[in-house]
Amino acid sequence: MTVDAVRDDEDLSAYEDRLRAGAEALAAAERRLLARAAALEGRPGVPDWCVPTLRRQAESCRVAAEEMADAAAVVGRHAARSGAGRAGVRAAAPPGAA
Repeated sequence: MTVDAVRDDEDLSAYEDRLRAGAEALAAAERRLLARAAALEGRPGVPDWCVPTLRRQAESCRVAAEEMADAAAVVGRHAARSGAGRAGVRAAAPPGAA
């Protein structure tokens, strides 16, 4: 993702906060999926595919949460470097941009 995907009038700090909140939500989903898998494991009547599927979904949530947290850190560093973390301050256009 590039910074130009953020609206000009958007505060990069708010964008970073939303990314961090998304990462936290995905981490919570991972924990819920793992708890559900553990609760269902070995119980009669649970299909063979159910627990492994829940674990794969949990792993996907974990990876996505890590990537969103990494993206939030990148946005935070960019905002700190450019001073664009404050509302109303626009980041400089990349070289060659019109």
